[in-house]
Amino acid sequence: MRRLFAVTRAAAAVAMVAAVLGQLRVSLQFWVDRGDRHIAVDVANFFSYFTIQSSLLLAVVLAVGAGLLLRGPGAEPGAFSALRAAATTYTVVTGLVYNVLLRGIPLPAGLEQQWSNEVLHLIAPVYVLLDWLLAPGRRPVRWRVVGWTAVYPVLWVVYTLVRAPRVLDEATGAPYWYPYPFLDPHATAGGYSAVAVWVAVLAGLVTVVAGGVVAISRRGRAPARPLPS
Repeated sequence: MRRLFAVTRAAAAVAMVAAVLGQLRVSLQFWVDRGDRHIAVDVANFFSYFTIQSSLLLAVVLAVGAGLLLRGPGAEPGAFSALRAAATTYTVVTGLVYNVLLRGIPLPAGLEQQWSNEVLHLIAPVYVLLDWLLAPGRRPVRWRVVGWTAVYPVLWVVYTLVRAPRVLDEATGAPYWYPYPFLDPHATAGGYSAVAVWVAVLAGLVTVVAGGVVAISRRGRAPARPLPS
């Protein structure tokens, strides 16, 4: 069983990296064909998406988790279980937000990479949740991890709202670039008030999902034996 989950984790990690690199390759070609003058800014924008950052984090976590499973029986380190809980939360939230709010928004012709999109926004959230539910070696996670899990999304929002007004959008010529429409104060009559509401909603979603992830770890399973020193 451990070997099976190790293999699936390794395969999922490879798929995540391949999906990110596949989308980056298509995006680079799109920017060049469009005649963008600041490709480095485009690349920085690409890696500023929460989806891209959380996907790369998940790929690292899954790769490390695969190695831990192959070490032998016993529980994974507590700090790693906490990190895996956070990565699981971010990926599930990404899937929920995309499929509820963003799936119907069309991308420019030539920028869409359907298989990559589905891997990052549908397959990965489903897989990582199943892995959290079923994979051996998980430790019960402390409730305080819910609070720690919220730190990265908060920092990402601050980074986005500070950076976005200072970045040129080469697609429209606007002197600002926001990765998601619900964070763009120019996209709604509510301005920053509407953005604040969306940030509060998303913060609540992260908290609820993180709480559910932690609750799953603490229910119905006895703590696994510690890893041998």
